[in-house]
Amino acid sequence: MPNSQKICIIGSGLTGLMIAYLLSKFRLQIDIVEQDFNKKKNNPTKIALSKSSLDELCRYGLKDIKKKSNIIKNIYLHDSYSSISQKQDLHFSVSNKKEALAYIIDSNTLFSDIYKKLKSLKNIKFINKEISSINDEKFFKEITFKDLIKKNYNLIIFASANNLSLLSKFKLRKVVDKSYNEEAYVFNLFHEKISNNSARQFFLKDGPLAFLPVSSTETSVIWSIKNNSVNKKYVSNKKYLSKFFNNHFKELFKEIISISEINKFNLNYIFNELKDSKRTLLFGEIANKIHPIAGQGWNMTLRNIFSLKKVIKYSINLGLEIGNDIFIKKYLDETNLNNLAFATLIDGIRKIFDIKIDSYAAIRKNTLSNLDKNFFIKKNFINIANKGLFI
Repeated sequence: MPNSQKICIIGSGLTGLMIAYLLSKFRLQIDIVEQDFNKKKNNPTKIALSKSSLDELCRYGLKDIKKKSNIIKNIYLHDSYSSISQKQDLHFSVSNKKEALAYIIDSNTLFSDIYKKLKSLKNIKFINKEISSINDEKFFKEITFKDLIKKNYNLIIFASANNLSLLSKFKLRKVVDKSYNEEAYVFNLFHEKISNNSARQFFLKDGPLAFLPVSSTETSVIWSIKNNSVNKKYVSNKKYLSKFFNNHFKELFKEIISISEINKFNLNYIFNELKDSKRTLLFGEIANKIHPIAGQGWNMTLRNIFSLKKVIKYSINLGLEIGNDIFIKKYLDETNLNNLAFATLIDGIRKIFDIKIDSYAAIRKNTLSNLDKNFFIKKNFINIANKGLFI
């Protein structure tokens, strides 16, 4: 029999579906609310999963993810103020051939797999209705839909930034709200067949450029470009873009055959919290948004979901109600400090590589070369990227 306690997840994107799937094991009643599922569209982005994140998802029944992912065995950092070359300044690698540093998976593939699993579960319900109001003056959270139907929930989870208007009465507090004055351009390169198990980060003067290996013939690109940069001319035209990559990165890809649709979005460092978190939690980019420089955004969200699962398991095992003040405090104690510290670390790394003074760049390049020789420091960097700051 399903547990009588009820959770409402507002937002049916990948974050909302992943929360529902991982919590479905508790047999709670879970409603996933979206105003119009027919208009729901996910951009075909590639997601970087740390080894720790993927291992956890496999343990929770998503074993096919590993088969559908491309493995990353090397990560190269290039401080390219002097030149763009294949010679790295800092290199991370696996200790043996059977291990992995991280994995790359298509977001739509992951979304479709989870959606199919959720549709077959009796304790999961998809609600295609617009929400009129949320009332927290009663013991439970009461949601009133546009058709005047009312439902009570032990816990409400906001999992999509598309529903910010509903949070107006919840006193959203912006702990950090910083614009990088950059836009990220995301697209895929289709190239000649290569051995493609290495991720690379090039730190260009006008913003970092990352390559994520998707397959032997496909590489995902995330190029963060300053708003006033002349490099924007390259991403405005696929012909220019193809020529740029063929000229500068021929050693990596041999030849660029074609380029996918180019998506772009503004880059911000955001850390939100609710002044009154009564029976309400924030997840995904509505809670934390960090620079994609280290590919850690989705892993950060997953770690939060794993923490939520841990707190729910703790509460249910003790026969406690989920969503009450003690529950909310325990979850926030589990996540807030680590999230803020980790996001600040990513922001700090971005600042280090954003300084354009030549003398400083020379010192930074020399520091990276020295770090490359230090196995202990590199191992700790890998552990932080794999499991978070406090492990």
